[in-house]
Formats: sequence, C-alpha cells, structure tokens
Amino acid sequence: MGRAMRWPVLCLLLAASAVAGTPDDTGYFQVVQAVAPHVWVLREPRFQLQPIGNVTVVEQADGIVLVDAGGSPGSGRRIVDVVRKLSPKPVKAVILSQWHGDKVQGLSEILKAWPAARTIATEATKAHLSDPATMNSPATPDAERNAKLLASIAGTAAAMREGAAKATEPQEREGFARAAAMFDQYGRDMDGARTLAPREGFAGTFDLPDATAPVQALFMGRADTDGDAVVWLPRQKVLVAGEIVILPFPYGYECYPAEWITVLDKLRGFDFRFLVPGHGAPQTDRVQIDRIAAVLKDARAQVAPLAAQGLPLAEVQAKVDLSVHAKALCGPDAWCRRWFKAFFVDPVIVSAFKEAKGEPILQNLGG
Repeated sequence: MGRAMRWPVLCLLLAASAVAGTPDDTGYFQVVQAVAPHVWVLREPRFQLQPIGNVTVVEQADGIVLVDAGGSPGSGRRIVDVVRKLSPKPVKAVILSQWHGDKVQGLSEILKAWPAARTIATEATKAHLSDPATMNSPATPDAERNAKLLASIAGTAAAMREGAAKATEPQEREGFARAAAMFDQYGRDMDGARTLAPREGFAGTFDLPDATAPVQALFMGRADTDGDAVVWLPRQKVLVAGEIVILPFPYGYECYPAEWITVLDKLRGFDFRFLVPGHGAPQTDRVQIDRIAAVLKDARAQVAPLAAQGLPLAEVQAKVDLSVHAKALCGPDAWCRRWFKAFFVDPVIVSAFKEAKGEPILQNLGG
C-alpha cells in the first residue's frame, strides 16, 4: 500500500483513540485528529477546568514540527508516544505559542526523546520562560517546589469533590465530579514538572521551509498574552491560532482586549481550510473568531465610559454585563456558563479597565 493510501487509514485509526490509550469522560486525555495531509492535532475532547492545550503535529521531509508541547510531563510522554506512531521521523522543532503552562510543561519530556530539537517562541514568550518567576522555575527540579505544586493540585481536586457533594443540580454535580477526577490525573502527570525556556526567539516571522509542509510562525500583536505566536501552514491551509482563539471560550487573564481584536481581524483574513484553536476542536469557519471579538468589543464599549466617570474597578465590574454572549459561546450548558464568567468575562473586564485608565497590563508569571 502506497504512502498516499496509508496516511488516511492511519489517521482514521488514531482519530478515535485517546492519546493515553484509555478514553475517559473527563475530557483530560487528548485525542488525535487528522486535519490535512501531514498534519494532525492532539486535542481536548471536551471543555475542562484545567486546560491541557492542543498540540499540532506537522510532518516535514526531515522531521516533525510540533506546535506546543502539552501541559505536563505526563502529557509530554503521551505526545512522544503518539508522534512515534504517526511517523518514524524525529521531532526537529517545537514552536511554543505562548508561555502558559499548558503549552510548555511537556517540553522537558519531548526533549528527553529528541534532545537536538529546536525550541522556538516569540521574544516575549522566550523572555517569560527564562524568568525565574515563571511557573515551576528554575529549570532544575526542586523537590520542595514540586511538593508544593502537587499539594496545590491535590487541594483543588479536594475542592472539586466538595463542590460535587454540595451541588444541588445534576449538571453541576457531574461537572465537579469530573473535574475532581481530572485534577487527580493532572497531579500524577505533573510530578517532576520542569519549565524550560526555548532556545530561539523571533520578533516578526520564523520560517521552517519544506517542499511539502512549510511552516511559518508569526507574531501578529499582543492578544491573550504579550507574546502569542500564530503558525501558518500555507500548503495545507491550516492556521494554528494558539490561545488567540479557544473553544468554548478563552482564558482572558492579563489579556490585551484592544490589540486582541486587531489580531483577530488579521486571522480572519487568512484563507484557511482549518483553524486549530488553543483548546477545542479544529474549525472550518470564522464563527468563533467573531464570537470572541464580540465579547472583547462589548467589554471595551461598556467599561470605557464607566472608567471615564472615575468609578473604581469594583463598581465597574458590578455594572458591566456580558451575559448575552454566554449563549453564543456555551449554549444551554450551565457548567460552561459558570466558568465563562470566571475565566473570560471577569478578567477581560479587568484588562479593559486598565486599558481605559491607561494602566499597564503585566503578565502574572507566578500564576
């Protein structure tokens, strides 16, 4: 059987299986989805409280390019396993789309398997991951730091179980119980976590040429963070958007609403067949781009006049209402709506307030 015939058969076999080999209902273990020849996405099958982050796998002539590295050492090991099932070629490069832990904490395990792989990010992301304040740094494992991290995760799992015990609605009870099981697994996966800085940084574009699957990484402006990278595969027409686009909604902490809107407009202009979000299933249209932009525009429109009146942040937060967008992003899912406010609406209002007041928005490297 020729390569052209083997590729779709292999993808169909992998697409239904969890990376860990044990499908579960928590949404924690990623599944593999083929989106184009030579391109696969390891993605979250459902919304979850602890984001793991999608990983895009691109096969070039002389090796594999990964976009992002998974959210834990355990995730990194599973990525290594699935890449070896997809191709005998080594990982030649890993592009990190931002500095958040769900994109980088698997890198140490990937580099154990392929130590010669190039590691690449925007200059801002590289600087953050080189900063001792960033999550779980320094790069050398620290037993006390690791113990505190695992204790924190265990505490979150316990809080989720308590939430399940107190919940009165079945959907909430199920959501908390699922989250507790997910955090239990996350704790196992994070044992021995290390944060590694990428070796190479770029400010505008970074090309990894190839006759079949060329890869171009771009910095198009501040959005969810101050160093979000977008990856464009012009032959396959796949756009990897990172945290700039997420399903069901982004995590908006320390974001840049005005510039994020501009970056979304730029993404809208790509002639993509598939848009790979930072979390959630690959998309074939621009609907999610427009939905996220609508929230950001509404937040800025409501916050600016209130800030101009001299109202403090707490009063602005009490007056701004973005609940109309919950239906578009979450539908009738009450569990999704609950966290939409906590993870996206509330932090976006904080950032929009800082923009309106001319205050700097700084990345919280310790969070």
